[in-house]
Amino acid sequence: MQRSLLLNWLELHASKLEGVRRVASLPLSGREIVVTRAAEQAGPIVEVLRSAGANVISLPLIEIVEPLDQGAARNAALADIGAYDWLVVSSPNGARRVVSALQQSLNNAQRIPQIAVLGNGTREVIEDVSGMKIDLQAAVPSGEGLVQSFPVYTSSSQGNKVLLVQGEGADLTVATGLTEKGWEVTRVNAYRTVHCVPSSEIRKEVQQGDAVVFASGSAVRSWVSAMGTDFPGKVVVIGPVTQKVAVSRGLKVHAVAEVPTPEGICAALVVLFA
Repeated sequence: MQRSLLLNWLELHASKLEGVRRVASLPLSGREIVVTRAAEQAGPIVEVLRSAGANVISLPLIEIVEPLDQGAARNAALADIGAYDWLVVSSPNGARRVVSALQQSLNNAQRIPQIAVLGNGTREVIEDVSGMKIDLQAAVPSGEGLVQSFPVYTSSSQGNKVLLVQGEGADLTVATGLTEKGWEVTRVNAYRTVHCVPSSEIRKEVQQGDAVVFASGSAVRSWVSAMGTDFPGKVVVIGPVTQKVAVSRGLKVHAVAEVPTPEGICAALVVLFA
């Protein structure tokens, strides 16, 4: 089955397949898949994989916490959100930490900047929680894609102030790219990622897995620190950025999701094990 067709199949049948993992014809029936996402983020991918018949082994290797300043810079910038012309949010984690401020500004009839996001997950958090619509989404869900999709600032534009909300330690691709396009960028840390240390029992269970899934470079780094690079199963990543980190840390990547979503990861696994 071609991957694009498989993605459509997964989207159409995910809800119908819920709770019927015993059916042998499901594409991942009998497969043990290790999911390394943070506990608060793992739900969607776990649901999709189980709907496709997989037995999911949960191994949260990272935890999302407040930045070192406990969000002081983020909160100060969001309190003055009307001073910005664009709000740029590059991840669902960042979106979860700005939606309440957006909703409060909306309720108080304050000026709301235009909103740009990197991918579907970020858009869904903002639109579903705040009820606000996104003005721009990257054509390609990457930092480079967001910069390419963003307009060039011109003197005829209303204003050139951008508030960029990212995780602590995020690379400078978006900040640098928007600055080069003429925008005045204020970058704030919305959250930070800390590593979790798995128990010896779960590490033994994980070694029996058929595949491990990585959705971020942080999870890759935490895995190598805790587990090393000697894993008998397959390695599947959400996109090229995570792939680059995995390869640099000595992991062999067997598949990259065509679309950086839970369905895309599931499709990559199905093709891999077909």
